[in-house]
Amino acid sequence: MPSSSVLLTDEDRALLLKVSSLLEEIIETLDILENEDAMKSIKEAEEDVKAGRVRSYSEFLKELKKSGEI
Repeated sequence: MPSSSVLLTDEDRALLLKVSSLLEEIIETLDILENEDAMKSIKEAEEDVKAGRVRSYSEFLKELKKSGEI
């Protein structure tokens, strides 16, 4: 069987990289969606945000420094 070659343009390569990246993101999303523990944690986090049980990043860092964790 004769071998054949395919020439890709720079635009084709860029598009293939983008498609590859998007497919990777979809697979990661599907992995999370089928992970019951992860989905439960996400729902709990969303409830915390709605209830106002949040703090800023700078407040979080201050707490970690105060406790000696960083």
